[in-house]
Amino acid sequence: MSRLLDTLSARLGPGRVTRQTLVDAHMPEQAVAATPAQRLVPPTLLALAPQDSPTRPLRLFQHPEPIETIAEVPDGPPLRFTWRRMAHTVAAIEGPERISAPWWRGQDMPTRDYFRAEDREGRRFWLYREGLWGSETTRAKWFMHGVFG
Repeated sequence: MSRLLDTLSARLGPGRVTRQTLVDAHMPEQAVAATPAQRLVPPTLLALAPQDSPTRPLRLFQHPEPIETIAEVPDGPPLRFTWRRMAHTVAAIEGPERISAPWWRGQDMPTRDYFRAEDREGRRFWLYREGLWGSETTRAKWFMHGVFG
């Protein structure tokens, strides 16, 4: 494998042959970074994700995509949602996992409540509702942030 990486890096440039490495970051979209594949990953970076942390999808979208949802109550999890013009009925859902903007950086960003959802066909999604109901928003905005598998 190292020989292949050396050859590709020599032909394409070291900045073009990358691997994803974990970064100690608060927001999910900032938790990985592309580093040159030839660089060894220090073992300390591999220990950043605790074993009991919630599972996250391997594929996160670069920009979360808006979805339309139907829920029993405004601040509850969705029963059905429409994403990319396809309707999904939720068979199982887990959450919320609440993630707020890092207060120490002074970022003004709405709170996110993440849910792991599975539809009736067995497809698994990572969705979030933006803003705390009643204090940050009066209308729930939902987004698809990633898919499992």
